[in-house]
Order: sequence, then C-alpha cells, then structure tokens
Amino acid sequence: MGQKRRNRVAAPAAAGVMALVVGAPVQAEISASAEAGVGYSDNITRVPTNESSETIGTVGLDLVWQERTRRLRGNAVVDLSYFEYMDNTYDSELTGTANGMLAFGIVPETLTWVVQDSFGQAQSDPFLAATPDTREDLNYFSTGPDLTLRFGSAGFGRLFGRWSSTTYETSPFDAKRTTAGLSVGRRASARSELSLNAITESIDFDDADNTDYDRDSVFVGWQLDAARTTIDAQLGYTWLKRDGDEKDGTAMVNVGVTREISAASRLRLSVSQQLGDAGDSLRSQLSGNVVGAAGQITATSDPFESRVASAEWMYSRGRSGFSLGVSRGKDQYETLTQFDRTRLTYTAGLSRRLSPTLDFDLRATLENEDYANSNAETDELRVSATLNWRAWRRMGLRLLIERYDRDASGTSSGSGGRTGEFQENRAFLTLAYHWGSAEAPVIR
Repeated sequence: MGQKRRNRVAAPAAAGVMALVVGAPVQAEISASAEAGVGYSDNITRVPTNESSETIGTVGLDLVWQERTRRLRGNAVVDLSYFEYMDNTYDSELTGTANGMLAFGIVPETLTWVVQDSFGQAQSDPFLAATPDTREDLNYFSTGPDLTLRFGSAGFGRLFGRWSSTTYETSPFDAKRTTAGLSVGRRASARSELSLNAITESIDFDDADNTDYDRDSVFVGWQLDAARTTIDAQLGYTWLKRDGDEKDGTAMVNVGVTREISAASRLRLSVSQQLGDAGDSLRSQLSGNVVGAAGQITATSDPFESRVASAEWMYSRGRSGFSLGVSRGKDQYETLTQFDRTRLTYTAGLSRRLSPTLDFDLRATLENEDYANSNAETDELRVSATLNWRAWRRMGLRLLIERYDRDASGTSSGSGGRTGEFQENRAFLTLAYHWGSAEAPVIR
C-alpha cells in the first residue's frame, strides 16, 4: 500500500487546540482520560478479499473542558488517537476530532479577542472505504476581535472581524478567508436575545487552479435559554459569488432546540440549510450537536448547499443511559455534481454502570449514502462495545471491540468502478489515566 506523510496538519492543529486548554486557569472544569495500549485489525486495508491483518500501537486523549470568567470564556472537546501500524501497512497517523475556542476579554464585556480551531479528517474519494490512503487531515483556524456596544439597558450592537485559514494535509485546497460582521439586537432578559445580523466573507485559495468566491449572509438570530428549553435559531438568506460567475443564493436556516422532557430524559432537534464549504462543514459538525456529526467530509474546494434535519432522544437515570437518534442530510455541489448525495443516519446507544469501578458502553450507527448522479449507494454499519474498569483511583483498563460492515452498489467515475465494500473487526486493550470531574453513565 502507498504511504504518505501525515503530520503537516495534524501536529500543529492538535497542538493549537491543546494550547487553548493548557493556557486555561487552574479552576477550569475539565474531564479527561489519556490511554496507551495495543490493538488488532483483521482487515486494515478494508478490502472485500485478500484481507491483511495489522497490529496497532495506540495513544489516545478524550477531553472535555470549559471555563467562563469575567475575562475569559473557553471550551474544548478533544477525541484524538495516534496509531502506529506495527506491520508498516501505513505510516503512523493522528485521527479523530478536536474543537476549541477561547475568548479573551481585553476590555471585559466590550472588546474581546477570539481564537478558535477545529481539526478533523476529509475523504479524498467518498466512494471508497475510509483508510489512511483515502482520508486526510483538515484544519480550520480563525482569530479576530469582537466589539460590543450597549444601547440603554437592553439594546446592543456587535462588530466582529476574523482571519481564517483552512488547511488540508495533501489536497491543494488550502484557503484564507477574511470575514466581517455586524449584529444589532436586544436582550429582553438574561436568557433571551433577538438580533439582526449581516456577514460578508471573501475566500481566496492558495492554488490558482481553484476558484475564489465571496459569500454574504443576512439573517435574524434568536436565542432562548428557558428553564427546560433552549433554542438557538438563525433564519435568513445567503448569496455566493464565484469569480467569473453570476451571484447565486439560497435560504439560510439553522435551528437547534433542546427540551428537558423530565429529570431523566432530553430531546434534541435540529434543522439546517446553509451554503458553505468543507471547512464550514467540519466546524458545524463539531459544534452543532447533530446526529451522525462524525459523517464523512469530502475534500474539495467546491462550495455546496447542505441540508440536515436530525432528532435525538437521551435518557439517563441512576446507573443507566440510553439514546436514539436519526438524521437526514442532502449535499448539492455547485459544479462537482458527482458528489451530490443524500445521507440517512440512525444511531443507538446504551451505557450501564455495572459496579462502582466497572462501566459498559454499547453504540451502533447505520449510515446510508446515495450518490444519485454517480450511480453509487453505500450502507455502513458500525458497532462498538467498551468495557472500562477503574481498577485504581485514577487508572484503569479499557477494552474496546469494534465491527465495521460496508455494502456498496453501483459504480462511479470518481472511484474508477471500485465500490469499497469491506468487513473489519478491531479490538484494543489500553491502560487509561483519568483526571478531572467524574463522568456519569450518560450517552452523549
């Protein structure tokens, strides 16, 4: 198998997100675990026949951090694993996701400097199974100021600017973007905000073979944080103008609702329609609480319209937790219509605290992707079972067993007729070190 260098994006991106956490005050709320161990795969290249096994050395980090003070607001969610392929099937790689944000109060509640970084992976050929040969690292970094002015007791105005960089590991789609925005609104109470917003962006690619474009958006925003219900809604319109083309537009919709049905159960609904690119898709997946958020991102410079609707029910009581979720997504590209797809995702989860030192977690995801313009369709089932044994106060053992089963039909010009069917079983045994607040057995 071909090997490629895998640290051009991963190392600085992971370091950037971790720097947000390391630089936080010691009183920050943090829950984390680091682990190291060994794993095994019976089909590491994910092919339908002539499977190759692989022994994998692994180091991983799971972390949730948040902080809110007068001068600092921040949060980070990290789920990263470093794999060393002992039989040299592939080069070593860092996989997973990391998303972090820090807002520094230069003048508290008036002038703030924001730094945000999002790290994940994109698929170079979405018609094939995801392997180190077909996926690559994708990082989206942005920074800039927010200026907030108060009008009376409830009115406000916000001005903000951002410089951003989208970086791919191998594909020639690196881009810089400049963003400016204005928001005028009213806070009816400490829990409710209504605003009118305008944003203009310019996206410029490093490689001249890609087409630069500008994007403008106008929308109404509404935020509500009631006793049992939270709502975050944005409704408006987005225009996109590619160099040499006419301006085109579409409705902009982003609505997320979370409802506490009871002390033990919660329902989360989301609907979105937006015109963006792979970097926007990465950040919205990591920040949007959408079912199937770890879905595949296609590496391309072509903008596309994304529509997603999802629902998730979560229950947690005593020593047990359950979750059920479903989502439907549709992507329509400006020019690369062979990548247009409809995606259905179903998720289920069960967690149980078997004893004060033993936790069990079972998760399953079924994803159907239909590429109508390319005559290709895939169904992929992913099932994982995890047993955590807290043998000591901060250390323990973790056993993870995973099953992947992917069926495909049709062919596509993008994959040369290869459809990427495979079955793979994986198992990992790691030694884990825990710190921070203890986690309840809740499916997230």
